[in-house]
Amino acid sequence: MNDSEPRPDKLGVLGGMGPLATVDFLGKLIALTPAKDDEDHIPVVVSSEPHIPPRGLAFQDKSAPSPLPGLLARRDFLAGAGVGAIAMPCNTAHYWYDDMVEGLDIPFLHIVDAVIGALKSGGHDDAKIALIGTKATVEGRLYEDPLNEHGFHCLVADGAITADLVVPGIALVKEYRIKEAKPLLREAVERLLDGGAEAVVLGCTELPVGLDMADPWVAERCVDPTTALAQACVDWAMEARKKAGVT
Repeated sequence: MNDSEPRPDKLGVLGGMGPLATVDFLGKLIALTPAKDDEDHIPVVVSSEPHIPPRGLAFQDKSAPSPLPGLLARRDFLAGAGVGAIAMPCNTAHYWYDDMVEGLDIPFLHIVDAVIGALKSGGHDDAKIALIGTKATVEGRLYEDPLNEHGFHCLVADGAITADLVVPGIALVKEYRIKEAKPLLREAVERLLDGGAEAVVLGCTELPVGLDMADPWVAERCVDPTTALAQACVDWAMEARKKAGVT
């Protein structure tokens, strides 16, 4: 395939929510791609826009600025750049997913679908799966309803765990205070495991950064939506190459 021909596997990344989570996603995308040299990697167009209004605030306060216009603008930018699919490494922003796919003629990979696929392929069928995330992700039932519909038993972090441990931990990650975030987030995971959960979904893309998925303790007990989304993107890209006859 020469450089003048469009790539069937070009991926758009709608990021910046937050910037560190976007970088984490890109690193995982690269790590999961079966590549022997640069040319084997997936071409990516990244929109890292940190000025999209806060998703959690907009969910909780309908009078607050909506992130949807900014999300749609970034979606249209990526589509105009000729990408074949879009991924958004932010859990809470998926609250507006239905609005974002309306009229879109390319795949928009959903992070929750990616997690459900990862759980099933990991042998977690019918398991009790716990969830931690932003208040909006929890209250909006972003994961709870789909997990239950697919036969899992979703155990959602209670208000105290969310308010006292998860939300402050996420805030520390956004400030790049990773070492301070980790004990808070680990305690949240431990409480849910003590409550009978078999695995914990880290339902905010700051959480895998704060907990560090390279830690064997975390990797054994937690499900990383960022990694699941990255794997879904790699699977899409490999299939797009196959259909186009690109090697």
